[in-house]
Amino acid sequence: MTTRKVNETLTQVGPGTPMGQLLREYWLPVMRSQRLAERGGAPVPVELLGEKYVFFRADDGTVGCFAEACPHRGASLTLARNEDCALRCVYHGWKFHVSGEVLETPSEPEEDGPRFAERVKLLHHPVVEAGGVIWVWLGGTDRTPTAFPEFPFTKVPAENIFATVALVDCNWLQGLEADIDSAHVSLLHETEARNGPLKDLLDDTAPRDEIDPQPYGLRFAAVRSLSSGGTLARVKPFAMPWYTVVPELPNGDRLWHAWVPVDDHRTIMWYLWWNDDQPVDPSSFSDQFGLDLDTLDPDNIRAGYTRENGWGQDRDAMRDGKSFSGIRGLVLQDVAVQESMGSIVDRSAENPGKSDRGIVRTRRFLLDALKTHAAGGTPPGLQADADYSAVRSAVVVVGEGERWRDAATS
Repeated sequence: MTTRKVNETLTQVGPGTPMGQLLREYWLPVMRSQRLAERGGAPVPVELLGEKYVFFRADDGTVGCFAEACPHRGASLTLARNEDCALRCVYHGWKFHVSGEVLETPSEPEEDGPRFAERVKLLHHPVVEAGGVIWVWLGGTDRTPTAFPEFPFTKVPAENIFATVALVDCNWLQGLEADIDSAHVSLLHETEARNGPLKDLLDDTAPRDEIDPQPYGLRFAAVRSLSSGGTLARVKPFAMPWYTVVPELPNGDRLWHAWVPVDDHRTIMWYLWWNDDQPVDPSSFSDQFGLDLDTLDPDNIRAGYTRENGWGQDRDAMRDGKSFSGIRGLVLQDVAVQESMGSIVDRSAENPGKSDRGIVRTRRFLLDALKTHAAGGTPPGLQADADYSAVRSAVVVVGEGERWRDAATS
């Protein structure tokens, strides 16, 4: 069980909180690049870790990130003119270059303008575009950002990626823990597993988690006994602070997840498929994940399904044996159970079992990272040997007497 105090420490992400300060040291995936495709287009407001920002694409294609509030009097820069690789606040015309330099303060006397502009501090943050994703580092203006996490998908052609996003109404840790939870795949997702490439997972609904520390975080193996003999190990990495990679499909597609906190009660959920060798064809997994490709909004893949309508749960389908959960597809099933816990689940009331070993280990790992950061050390994932290009999943089947670790590294 987790105490209320520990639960607060793990889930509170706002400015000045221990977890909030730690998370600001890592790069955050914010939105798909296509959402900000237009050069000189309207700035897009985004809330991250309890603070408000604007993102915009300048006329030269560069992406900038500023605090949403204009440093003059706090008017929102979402209203700003996007001109000459800069945002100009419509309130008093102050102009800020995409790099963060204050260019003009026309409401001040002409003779004071340049000197006054030099004294104005605009909160701006480094941005990287990679893998069709816009990333930002919020560790602080005028600080050198930590190394960018070069996941494998950041190096493949654009057609080898299919990226989708949704806003989930719960704390980020609920999403991450659901992702780490290996046992639920055989149960919550029973219908989809039975009818797809995951049917072997139904042979053993109580997998054993075997866990190895890695420079980037932890590596989990959900180990199951197969009815045909042998052992199935589904190897899933957890990379700090909120990333996982789901074991690949038979065609080589891998699924990358991220759970980025908007605030304590909302999370940006990423479902990003990539393939090292060929273009991703979403029609090959759309039914399994409940994605209607004809109507899909990739920036809101849970559109239309909320607590108010029971996430579309179909009780008739449950009674008729057509669906175990009554909820369409893996995405909505995950969203439903996470949101059903409330915005921040009370972990002090839990009764964890052996199947929750990975979740308990992850909580301890995060608490240790907080202690390291508070003591002035370098948390996992930020050290020189943390190679995010090595954050890969695996599916391993071994016979009696063989070790999955040997097969996973061969």
